[in-house]
Amino acid sequence: MERRLFLLTLVGIAIVALSILFLAPKGAMFENSELRLVVDGSVKHPLNLTIDEIAAMPKTTVNARLYCVGTPDRLLDNGNWTGVRLAFLLENAGLSPDAIKVAFYAEDGYITDLTVTEAEQENIILAYEKDGKPLPENLRVVVPGKWGYKWISQVNHIELVNYDFKGFYENNGYSDTAEIS
Repeated sequence: MERRLFLLTLVGIAIVALSILFLAPKGAMFENSELRLVVDGSVKHPLNLTIDEIAAMPKTTVNARLYCVGTPDRLLDNGNWTGVRLAFLLENAGLSPDAIKVAFYAEDGYITDLTVTEAEQENIILAYEKDGKPLPENLRVVVPGKWGYKWISQVNHIELVNYDFKGFYENNGYSDTAEIS
């Protein structure tokens, strides 16, 4: 009888522990879970998302290298970047047919751009992790094959526009395509 009571108690404890583990509300995945990303402009359904909502979207991982145009021979960063495909976000916002450029704005005031065609490529992502760890800058556009000035970090606003928007470096004479040759 004592053995049976002991086994039932252990089973009960295991059930409670598993319930807590799997049914308890999960904490925020990111330190700054209140950060918001706005996607608006020439879209049918503007988005206003938290980083946790972005992380709950279908994940894509790309291996990419980051180079600065000012030091082209030096690799700045390399790894497996994980996030949501930019095309997926744009599709959910419902691109207007007149949108030709995607303008990116960062918390620190930095701006850059991509064409809609570039932004819809499979390997262009809005990353929130690198090598399995959350990015300290929360969100970064990963653009393999392009110079670092297109890899905007601290992104908090994406605007679809119907004109030839130019970012900071692009307005100062740098190539709008930013192709690494």
